[in-house]
Amino acid sequence: MPLRSSRVPALAFALSAAAPVFAPVGGFAQSAAATPDSLSAWHLSPAAIDSSCRAAITSAREAIAASVARQPGDRTFDNTLRPVENAVATLVRVTGPETFLYQVSPDSAVRDSSRDCSQRVAHYMVELATDPQTYATAIQIRDHGLASSQADRQLVQIYIENGRRSGAGLDSATRARVTGLFQRLNDIQRDYLIALNRDSSAITIAPADTLGLPAQFRAGLTPTADGFVVKVNESTYPQYMQNERSAEARKRFALAYFNRGGQENVDRLRHALVLRDSLAHLLGFPTWAAYQLDGKMAKDPKRVISFLDTVDGRLVARAREEVARLAPLARRDGVAVPLAWSDYSYYNEKYRRAHYAVSTEVVRQYFPVDYVVRAVLDIYQQLFGVRFAEITPADAWAPDVRAFSVTDAATGSHLGRFYLDLFPRPNKYDHFADFTPQAACELPNGSRALPVTAIVGNWPLGEPGKPALLSHSDVVTFFHEFGHAMAAVLDGSPYVTTGSQNYRQDFVEAPSQMLENWMWQPAILKRVSHNVVTGRPLPDSLITRMIALKHMNDGVSWTFQAFLASYDMTLHTSPPTIDPSATWADLFPRMTAFPMPPGVIPAAGFGHLMGGYDAGYYGYLWSRVYAQDMFTRFEREGALNARTGLAYRSDVLATAATREPDVSLRSFLGRPLSYDAFYRDVGISGPHQAQ
Repeated sequence: MPLRSSRVPALAFALSAAAPVFAPVGGFAQSAAATPDSLSAWHLSPAAIDSSCRAAITSAREAIAASVARQPGDRTFDNTLRPVENAVATLVRVTGPETFLYQVSPDSAVRDSSRDCSQRVAHYMVELATDPQTYATAIQIRDHGLASSQADRQLVQIYIENGRRSGAGLDSATRARVTGLFQRLNDIQRDYLIALNRDSSAITIAPADTLGLPAQFRAGLTPTADGFVVKVNESTYPQYMQNERSAEARKRFALAYFNRGGQENVDRLRHALVLRDSLAHLLGFPTWAAYQLDGKMAKDPKRVISFLDTVDGRLVARAREEVARLAPLARRDGVAVPLAWSDYSYYNEKYRRAHYAVSTEVVRQYFPVDYVVRAVLDIYQQLFGVRFAEITPADAWAPDVRAFSVTDAATGSHLGRFYLDLFPRPNKYDHFADFTPQAACELPNGSRALPVTAIVGNWPLGEPGKPALLSHSDVVTFFHEFGHAMAAVLDGSPYVTTGSQNYRQDFVEAPSQMLENWMWQPAILKRVSHNVVTGRPLPDSLITRMIALKHMNDGVSWTFQAFLASYDMTLHTSPPTIDPSATWADLFPRMTAFPMPPGVIPAAGFGHLMGGYDAGYYGYLWSRVYAQDMFTRFEREGALNARTGLAYRSDVLATAATREPDVSLRSFLGRPLSYDAFYRDVGISGPHQAQ
């Protein structure tokens, strides 16, 4: 089971959007490449990236220094903090595409220059967050009531929070030490993720071991004198592990998968834990988890741990039952039980076929990639009152990337652009996620800078001359990530810092998690499906069986998520000498239904811990509470009710981070948060209470 995808800002900076009108599913309107949001950064040379990046940082530094140099009595929001934010926005928008390229560019020299730019910008953002003058200015503006609007007040509050949490209020010597530690931490995290992106793990399997693999998958294998090479990554994991008949070959694949990144990455994680612990204590917190949660909704690590214990404690027995029911199938093949992690996907798929008459590979025949993309975009147009027009040529960073402009259906106003980069390439980001190289904001002249967002994925390639076919899980993931893309495009905040990229981290997944529910509605499943041979949608009988399967593995799925979150919290509430690999080996068999796989170092490939989700992975579960509660209104009023979609767009997406998530949820639902829908969805029954 691969780790979850996530929303990923292209620039991780320390200051830690009428009747629906939509294109027919057969295609989208075409738009010339020269649109208002066209970008030239995708084709910058390494030298140009370096020059532009350095100039942008210098310009931001000078503009911010001038803004906060005013005497205290002369400071207003408009002549101090607003110019500071304008300088930050300019820096982020200039360097965002430049720092994004190291995740996606096919050119190694461009990736190297992009990586260096990312490092320089991250270092400068640490410098800005720890700047005592900017911090003091924000405090003065708050204390004197100089910010008038809700967005202005929230901006001030975020600058104060970030300054306090970055050490801006410390003495100069301690502040300098904190700045240096943050910069070292950024470098180590960057190196960890680069190593993971560059990982080229593969196994060789015998010809006989390919017999159970789908034709689409076999077409992508590289033949050798001894058999076939199977690449080990996110795009190959599901199909291979569900269909490989050889237990020995499955075990070798799992071993390679959970060793990606190598011992060097485990060592980088160890180093990061030491740095984080030192920073937490210098900043006045007992642990890194306490420090991180200070800026999130949950606030207290004990509250998070109690929540995770509730989920795992209520579901681990169910998870073991789910795995135990697969034992007869494994014994029939001479496979030992208790079932190993490497055998679970294969026998779970066999169980699905035998007891529910649902084969993942049969379902794939109904999800050819081009049709799915058109249908999903069609649904989003209807739901949120927008229009998409494909930009041809896309003129993007790689030849197979597609680009779309977005306009408001009612007014025709231009809202932004999104890119789809959906198939694997060497050295490309190896999960499935949404990046936002350029966030929306208001410019000093009163105009609006439009957002640019990109869904980066690794779907399986099709057979030569045939379309790629997606699993239902692939479709759910795409619908989820497109929700992130729409959150970026429909962001109505006046400021980058109060935009959708800066939702509280334990809420940021909620809007997209809510939208996953659409891919379980029978009418919508028929709408996004189109058999690759017959052109017919999924039959009602198959949809019924698929929906019956939705909760078949809730125990295994949710205990695994609770385990990952608990592992993260354990690392970041413990002394920095904690051993990441030994801790994984201790928690895994206790919190999941599986024995610990021997010989693996999964901490080397747990990119979330070094990509911004440290002491934050629990947010995938925590935000789902908000997601399922928000969905209750769509359940009541209709999943494709355009009025409800526009209300959601207005109350949740357009407001972005200009107010706290609880306020947005109350505005949309007309009541406070309830945990009932979440517990019902994950299969926890009986009395329970909000954490």
